[in-house]
Amino acid sequence: MRITLSSFLTLSSFTISIIASPSVEYQHHCHHHHHYHHYHHHQRVKGKVFDHFLQVWFENQDFELVSELPAWKTLAKEGILLDSYSALTHPSEPNYVAAAGGSTFGITNDDYYNIPKNISTIYDLLEKKGLTWKVYQEDIPSVGYPGYKIGQYVRKHNPAIIFDSIAQDPARAKFVVPGIELDIDIAANTLPNWMFYTPNMLNDGHDTNTTYAGDWLTGFYQSTLSKPNLSNKTLILITFDENHTKPIRNRVWSLLLGAIPDHLKGTNDSTYYTHYSTLHTVEQNWDLGSLGRGDANKTDNNVFDFVAKKIGYKNTVVPVDQIPLYNSSIPGLLTGKSFNQTHPKGGIPPP
Repeated sequence: MRITLSSFLTLSSFTISIIASPSVEYQHHCHHHHHYHHYHHHQRVKGKVFDHFLQVWFENQDFELVSELPAWKTLAKEGILLDSYSALTHPSEPNYVAAAGGSTFGITNDDYYNIPKNISTIYDLLEKKGLTWKVYQEDIPSVGYPGYKIGQYVRKHNPAIIFDSIAQDPARAKFVVPGIELDIDIAANTLPNWMFYTPNMLNDGHDTNTTYAGDWLTGFYQSTLSKPNLSNKTLILITFDENHTKPIRNRVWSLLLGAIPDHLKGTNDSTYYTHYSTLHTVEQNWDLGSLGRGDANKTDNNVFDFVAKKIGYKNTVVPVDQIPLYNSSIPGLLTGKSFNQTHPKGGIPPP
């Protein structure tokens, strides 16, 4: 796992008293982390096709650009390239929210939102079936940190903490953890069933470029994603939150790695998918039921093809000329209702 120089300098600029608290909290969390997984060690729920699912998201690049860069082309030889995968909207935050909640909930910007506690999520479906989950966030300063931005970490790229049902429940917020914990879980063979990994703002390409992000991903693949303890039993999705060129279809470069058939490595899958497909694939793999939102939309919720074939699920064929552009904001429940309107105490959001 790489720690960037900028991340180190950012963290070192804080006073000792500020740093001490997250450190103690994280050590305390790690103790309970191992207890939690020991308790669940004999209760793991196997899936129909895969036992674990991991998403790694990058930022704001067009499919055509990514597919021509050497690092990404090389990695594509190890997996199934999903060449008709669409993000759902612009900008970033509502896509991350949709990946956990099955809707953008009308979020049309990257502000500080608290999605109300009564909104169901993938975490509810997983827990109901006895499945475990974690959201790994590179450079998050402490477990369950609710703040908006610190160093190269941003709340808007965290698909769990934006939901009050997670952020305001310490028993659940403890599963929003620093990215370094993924390596710990791999080494200890304590991987949760559902995982989401967000690189920091440099490594995901947001504040750098796709070449920089590709170089980071190459290292991350070699050091972490290719480890047999992870890759042999985990379906891994590499994708982007949204494309860059907004007038065109919101198609994003996406690749399946890990627990895929060997004969499909280096191939393309041209089935139409969206971020809702990640939800529906997981729901089908473990019979989780549905959130009844985008994950239940037969146009947008196709299950990854090799999984669908193994479980006998029939996808919907969507002709290319009928695929939605998804290149604009989607108004709804929370449009115009960021922190001041939704937070129980109102006021100014944390830094």
